[in-house]
Amino acid sequence: MGAYRCERGYTLVDMAVVLILIGTVLGTTGPLSRRVVARYQLSTAVQTLVADLTQAKIRAIQSNAVATLRRESNRDYRVAGAPRQLPGMVRFDGVSADSVAYNGLGALSGGSTQRFVLANAFGETREIRVYASGGHEVRRP
Repeated sequence: MGAYRCERGYTLVDMAVVLILIGTVLGTTGPLSRRVVARYQLSTAVQTLVADLTQAKIRAIQSNAVATLRRESNRDYRVAGAPRQLPGMVRFDGVSADSVAYNGLGALSGGSTQRFVLANAFGETREIRVYASGGHEVRRP
C-alpha cells in the first residue's frame, strides 16, 4: 500500500480566482459608493444651509437688524461674517440667489422669494426656497 500525503495550502489558480472575484465586487461597488457619498454630501449641505438660514433669521429678529447670507462662489457662502464651504462634490447651481437678507421682523428684506439650488457631481439637485415671509422649504426639482 502506498501512503498518501495530505498537503494543505492554496494553489496559484485558487488565489487567482479569489483575486478576480474580489476585483469584480470592488469594481461594481466602487461607482455605487461614490454615488452614495455624493447623495450624503448633498443632504448634509442642504441641512447645513437650512440651519444657517434659520440662524440668520433668528439673529435678525434678536438684534432687530438685517442679517445676510451671501453666496460668494459656486462652493462658498458667508453667513454672519463667517465663511462656509459646501462639502465635497456639492456646488451651487447657476440659478441660485446671490444673497438672502432678513430684516428685524424675520422677513426677507427684498420682499420676494429667493432660492438656492444645490447640485452634486451626479446631477442630483435640491432646491431651497426662501419665501418673502421668511419661511423656507426644501424641494427635489
